[in-house]
Amino acid sequence: MSSDAENLSRKVTRRAILASTLAIGSSLAGVSSVNDGKHGSVQRSSRESVWDSGEVDLLAPLTRANETRGILRKHESAFPVAEVSEVLELTNVDGTGKSWFAVALIGITNQLQILDPSKKSPIYVINLPEGHDGGIGSMAWDSPRRRLFLSSANQIYSWGPNEPEVVSKVTSIEEATYLYGVKVDSLGRLWMGGYPTGAVYRFDPLQRKLHSTGKLAPDTDYARTIILDKFDNVWAGTGSKNPRLFVLSVHNLNSVKEVLLPAPQETGFVTSLHSFGAYIVVSASGITEQMVYDLRTKSWGHPLLRVWEGRNASNSVRSGSTEVFYSVTDGSLYKTRIDDWTDARIGNIPEGLMLNINAKSNNLLTFYKVSGGLKMVSFSPISMTIRFTVYFSLTSGNYAIQSLMGSSSGKIYLGAFMGKGINSIDADTGERWSSPDDEGRINQIEGMIEAAGRIFVGSYGYADLICVNLARRDDPESYVLLERLDRRYNQSRPFGWAANSKSVFFGTVPDYGRSGGVFGKISLRTNEIEWVLDGGGKGFVESHSVIGLVADEEFVYGTTSVRNGYGTPDTKGPSKVFKFDIVNKRLLWITSPVIDTGALYSPKLIGGWLLVADIEGIVVIDPDNGTMVRKHRLSNTENSNRRAGWASADIAISTDGKIVHSAADTTTVVDFLTRTKSTIGSREHRFRFGYRITALPDGRVFGVYKDTDLVELDLMPRR
Repeated sequence: MSSDAENLSRKVTRRAILASTLAIGSSLAGVSSVNDGKHGSVQRSSRESVWDSGEVDLLAPLTRANETRGILRKHESAFPVAEVSEVLELTNVDGTGKSWFAVALIGITNQLQILDPSKKSPIYVINLPEGHDGGIGSMAWDSPRRRLFLSSANQIYSWGPNEPEVVSKVTSIEEATYLYGVKVDSLGRLWMGGYPTGAVYRFDPLQRKLHSTGKLAPDTDYARTIILDKFDNVWAGTGSKNPRLFVLSVHNLNSVKEVLLPAPQETGFVTSLHSFGAYIVVSASGITEQMVYDLRTKSWGHPLLRVWEGRNASNSVRSGSTEVFYSVTDGSLYKTRIDDWTDARIGNIPEGLMLNINAKSNNLLTFYKVSGGLKMVSFSPISMTIRFTVYFSLTSGNYAIQSLMGSSSGKIYLGAFMGKGINSIDADTGERWSSPDDEGRINQIEGMIEAAGRIFVGSYGYADLICVNLARRDDPESYVLLERLDRRYNQSRPFGWAANSKSVFFGTVPDYGRSGGVFGKISLRTNEIEWVLDGGGKGFVESHSVIGLVADEEFVYGTTSVRNGYGTPDTKGPSKVFKFDIVNKRLLWITSPVIDTGALYSPKLIGGWLLVADIEGIVVIDPDNGTMVRKHRLSNTENSNRRAGWASADIAISTDGKIVHSAADTTTVVDFLTRTKSTIGSREHRFRFGYRITALPDGRVFGVYKDTDLVELDLMPRR
């Protein structure tokens, strides 16, 4: 090490190193276990970490050593789930008028489950061969041909009662990454919208022909909401910038016309569409009331001020001389006449999280989410008398693991992609725990951190900041929403987290159609947000997302990504690294140490240096001025070949001079004492781990295998 580097190492106080090491959950060697009486064994250090000893040289070149065995221990199906996203009635499924029901599960296993109302559990459970980590996107039943069509990622599958144990791939649309709102027209053709193409597609399963409208508008990446009306028109709602409404004839894809919304919005989506007789009911982001479009006059009528729960309503049915449909508001069931839009309150519906309402002439069938399954309730729309209730016990699937955090108790906490709640697994005993079903706060976790006996969680959707008291983690009341950052700051995903002895810090990714993340501080004493910096609405770092943070007692260091909210182009230029003075609330420096990448991830303060990850490896940065002093290349993938992400690389600190890096299907352990680097698993990538990794205080490092399994990584090269 040069004399300058030695001097720099001395500049970083031992207090700062220890604080930052604690904040990132890194490890101390020589561990003993102490039971805290609440959450199992707590890890205590019996000697100082090698990182504080001055023995570790982070700047020396590395040589290649043998690969490791890959996995030491596996916890399979780490986050099981039976979370229903949709229930669809399959009318006349066997040609006798009988109905079954198709249930779509969120996750990557057991996504399609078929229910017979006379049975208490699914009669068929089917895995999709490939698709989206969140499961099935949409379903449509073609009753005349008795075929169920469903989408997942950019794939379309079909299922039928003649071969009920399999799904068949119908087609894939390569130019799209995700398909929305599959519908079937009277000729059996499929209609769907796409992302990021912003197009509507028509596919004929018999002739195997695909047609596209092309991008509906220059600023449209999402064609996300699709319906068919009774006049053979296709309606498409778009976003994420300038949400729009389009209509075209099923017979002519070149007939696309835009129907201007009465209240245009800068960003967001057309979130729901319903067709009732000669009317289209439209919901859009930023507009409270539901808008009603008259197909005959081609004009907007009076909006619906009574908003339907979940923006959902039943199908329409005949009632006397007119058609009616049913909807719910504040626990009350309403019947609405389509001819004059008059409402009649019928009564209170059974309590619970309702998925949908199926209307018959003299019967309403409702589906509710319940723990581990589904509840079906049939009742009279006239007397509100419940006719029967059926509980279905669904077959559990698996969430894809989205986030990891090693805790001081020796437990690994997990968040799930498109998931709800938080899980943990004891690394030693394998004991599992899940947050209470009725905590109702946590959705998809983008990042989290432990501090002062609490876990601070960043939940996707509304950029919710949630605090969980670990001593009362089974109590729903201990899950406290600190702030919903989308309301005031237009944020969506809290990715960056850091902590010191007094505060917790957070950084975010903006909402759909927007750029510029925020940077904020939470007081550990008051458990309240003290400040949020958003650069006057342009972002703390202008037009950059704040995705990585690390703190000591005086400063916060952060990394950014040029990737903005979905639907917004990446900001031009490289990623930034910044240093922030906590007391004076002042930015000390901001640099771009790696010019060929739009994102830098997972900052760590260790051994007197600031370390960050990119796709290629580990970057060592001078914390005094933000310049790069060393780059350790670990992956064969070039930064320039990967689009900037939000969590595409990670670093975990182990003991005895080891650091683990994971990115681009390559996970590597670097031993700075022996100055070697080893691929974890075979070099032929027999083991491909996720990009999220974490460490326990005893130095063990954990990652994700095959999306669903939590694994302890082997850090010792083979002899």
